[in-house]
Amino acid sequence: MRRTYLAHCALAVIITVWSTRIQAQDAKAVVATVSKAMGADNLKTVQFSGMGSNAGIGQNVNPNAAWPLVRVKSYKRQLDLNTGGSYVQMTRVQNNAEQMQTQVVTATSPWAQQFDYWVTPYAFLKGAQTNQVTARTETLNGAKYNVLSFTLQNKYKVEGYINDKNLVERVRTWIDNDVLGDMLVEGYYGYYKDFGGLQVPTFIAVKQAGFPTLILDVSDAKANAEVTIPAPTPAPPPPPVTVQTEKITDGVYYLKGGTHHSVLVEFADHVVLIEAPQNEQRSIALLSEVQKLYPSKPLRYVVNTHHHFDHSGGLRTIVDAGVTIVTQDVNKPFYEKSFANARTLNPDRLERSKKKPVIEIVGDKKVMSDATRTLELDLIKNNTHNDGILMAFLPKEKILVEVDMYTPPAANAPAPGANAPVNPNALALLDNLEKLRIDFDTILPLHGPGKATRADLYAFVKKPLVPVSSLPDPNAPAGERGGRGGGGRGARGAGRGAGTGSGTTPPPQNR
Repeated sequence: MRRTYLAHCALAVIITVWSTRIQAQDAKAVVATVSKAMGADNLKTVQFSGMGSNAGIGQNVNPNAAWPLVRVKSYKRQLDLNTGGSYVQMTRVQNNAEQMQTQVVTATSPWAQQFDYWVTPYAFLKGAQTNQVTARTETLNGAKYNVLSFTLQNKYKVEGYINDKNLVERVRTWIDNDVLGDMLVEGYYGYYKDFGGLQVPTFIAVKQAGFPTLILDVSDAKANAEVTIPAPTPAPPPPPVTVQTEKITDGVYYLKGGTHHSVLVEFADHVVLIEAPQNEQRSIALLSEVQKLYPSKPLRYVVNTHHHFDHSGGLRTIVDAGVTIVTQDVNKPFYEKSFANARTLNPDRLERSKKKPVIEIVGDKKVMSDATRTLELDLIKNNTHNDGILMAFLPKEKILVEVDMYTPPAANAPAPGANAPVNPNALALLDNLEKLRIDFDTILPLHGPGKATRADLYAFVKKPLVPVSSLPDPNAPAGERGGRGGGGRGARGAGRGAGTGSGTTPPPQNR
């Protein structure tokens, strides 16, 4: 019986190895067929050029919108398939101004840059020729594809979809993202045309997280022409993650970083942090600083101003810490999905703990209040930056916290010219503040060199400073609106107490 069992096990192993070898042989045969069909058997270099549009990621006006695209007036790319090098030169047109951008990728570049080389059809084919490759079939949108897969650096999976003409129609891989975890990147290639014996897609679309980052109409291409891939400019070492703490008043601290800041607010039995930006390292430093400042009071809430990735990249760490996230309601479905995403390429604390998020939403307004403090959150309406961006206001202290609407210039920055356009986001911020009659003296911007004043904001938008009491009160009877003297119910923050409550924060009010 034992001999029979061992014989069956050995046979199973032989069959498995044999099947794997057949699969590998079949995959290599597919690779050879595709290489021949594309005219890439002896391909060493590729140049192609065209025009179209491109976008960065993480700055869409709401989580459901595409990344904002910018026109690309000219685009030229060189690929060196022997060295794994790529050189892109493009001219973008933004705000009626041309901007020259370059991108250099080498075999030693980090994967966050190197992926852009591997999702090209020719780099993918080279990878399939030189790495262990597997094959399967898959049907997408009614079309059947041969799918070739290989893994680079024992970590990064690359897949190519081969259509019925044996052309590479799609290449995809995954990269690490602080917000989305393992983020899908896909290159789509269509309308192939023969350029000197090489099949070249004349339409290219690259997507990240489902939204286009490059749309290109290719007008010219050359195979095996001389290419020049310059040496990449060494990236400076990242600055150390530090928190510079400035006490603004009792129970209010400005937690500044190199480019992104936060604000800590004390309540009777807990504290609230406004903003956990950038990444896990920043959130770990913030959590440590909060613990130092308030060792006996828990951090109960983190207010997220908006979903842009530089302002939400640290939230996964906040979820792992068991802290409730307060955000505008447009963001909740997006966060619930992104917090559930796997992050296996660069596992973070949430990937290991698998904690579930607790999210409270803000509509137009939410008030967080107890016997010691009131914090008001308002949606900034009618701006072009973000549909769900919040500002925070401490009425007793007359402190406003905002980001991306108004960033005070550095002390040594040259003054703008008399005819320089006014920042539309700052105008939108001031319009909201005046309509809500928010009586603030101090601004704590979450970007920039430091705190500012009400007068600074008015000067920035080139408007005369007006007292809140002179602004129309939308809640006043019609005959009492407007005029100096502030008829109606008074400005928000003027003459208020610290809020109501029994010393613990009731559920935040939302409307």
